[in-house]
Amino acid sequence: MPFVKKITDAIQSGCKALSPNCQEATRLQSEALDKKLPFPKRVGLWLHLLICKWCRRYGKQIRFLRGAARQCPDHLTGAVPQTLSPEARERIRQRLQSEK
Repeated sequence: MPFVKKITDAIQSGCKALSPNCQEATRLQSEALDKKLPFPKRVGLWLHLLICKWCRRYGKQIRFLRGAARQCPDHLTGAVPQTLSPEARERIRQRLQSEK
């Protein structure tokens, strides 16, 4: 019986070492949207998502937001018009010069 306990303890500690915490899991999910994760990170993320419903929910939300943003690309790529008045530009220029 001690042999079985040692094996189960080793498996549990190995899973803990592989599985990231929630902060790391959210970062990995965001990173996975842009590129394929290395195999150990994918496995760790998968293990974490098996046990954490909050991170699974976060993953669904960011995938939804990415899909919604892709449906409206015109709004994302338009140039932002310059709306500063000449007076505001002058105040900013003077402030930057005074900080030198």
